[in-house]
Amino acid sequence: MNWTDISKTKDLEAVRKAVVELNVNERDERGRTPLMLLVTNRMSAQAIDLLIEQGADLEAKDRLGDTALKKAVKFNQKEAIVRLLAAGAMLDSPDGILATAWNSARGRSKEIADLLLGTTGAVRLILTTEERETLDDLLYEPSLQAMCDKIRRLDSAVLLHAVVNNYNWDDGPEPMIAVFRNPVSPEISLLDMYDLLDGDYWMEADERDFAESEQYALWRELAEGLQQKLNRYRKEP
Repeated sequence: MNWTDISKTKDLEAVRKAVVELNVNERDERGRTPLMLLVTNRMSAQAIDLLIEQGADLEAKDRLGDTALKKAVKFNQKEAIVRLLAAGAMLDSPDGILATAWNSARGRSKEIADLLLGTTGAVRLILTTEERETLDDLLYEPSLQAMCDKIRRLDSAVLLHAVVNNYNWDDGPEPMIAVFRNPVSPEISLLDMYDLLDGDYWMEADERDFAESEQYALWRELAEGLQQKLNRYRKEP
């Protein structure tokens, strides 16, 4: 009897027997714990409960750096996520929001990401009907100046984040500069902006290009501003 085989059986009674006879925190060759194996092989929430009750380490990491919570996100295991959170699984990471289970979830499932909203700096991703209408009204605004004015008046981190991730970046830098300057914009939105902007490209581009194009100069200004603000986030305790 071993945890790898047990996790593939889907047999709750086998788990019940194993938690008494085997080490609930042993590792396989990939550094995975029994808890990770049960999640990966989609065993029932009841089986996961048995391991938790026997002292399974919730924060152990495998060789990929994944915890059981991150495994549950990867394998779309909503019940497992609920169980792990109830047991006290950590949401935050010392390496910042990009290293959290919430960040892993948001590119996979908005529903699962919103289960992890207790993560410091996380933003709700599923919009209400009213928020969706506000977003559509803003994004389809034919006047760039009016769009920027609407962005400046937003006081919702949720909507500002949605603007960043739904904006047509070919329309120019001005609306994104308005988002950047809005004090409500969360760190994750700024991180997304730098990535969507390809900030490293603009920081490394030949400055002679900026003299020839006002729009190029604005993209560079945005990249510089984002880099500076994000560096301040990293230095904050």
